Amino acid sequence: LFMVSLIVGLVTGGIAMLFETSTGWFDGWPYDHAEWVAFAVGFVVGLVLCSILMSVIASSVNSTIVLFAEGPAEFEKNHPELSAEMREAWQSAHPGCF
Repeated sequence: LFMVSLIVGLVTGGIAMLFETSTGWFDGWPYDHAEWVAFAVGFVVGLVLCSILMSVIASSVNSTIVLFAEGPAEFEKNHPELSAEMREAWQSAHPGCF
C-alpha cells in the first residue's frame, strides 16, 4: 500500500508542477525553481492523503482477518457463503491449518 501512496504522491506532485507552469501562482516568488517547490508541496499532500486512505483499507482487512480468527462459528452462522469462501481461500494459502 505504500507503493500506491508513493505513486499517488508522484502523480499529485506532477499535477502541481503542471499547474505551476501553466498559471501564475508563483510569479512573485523571490527564489528560483518554483516548479520544484510546487512539486514538493503536491507530493507531500498526495502522499499524506493517500496514506490516510490506505491505512483505513489496511485496518479493515486486518479487522476482517482477526474477527475471522476470533469467531469462525459466528461468522459461519451469520454469513455461510462468505465463511465458506474465506475458508477456501485460507486453505489454499495455508494448507493443513483447518
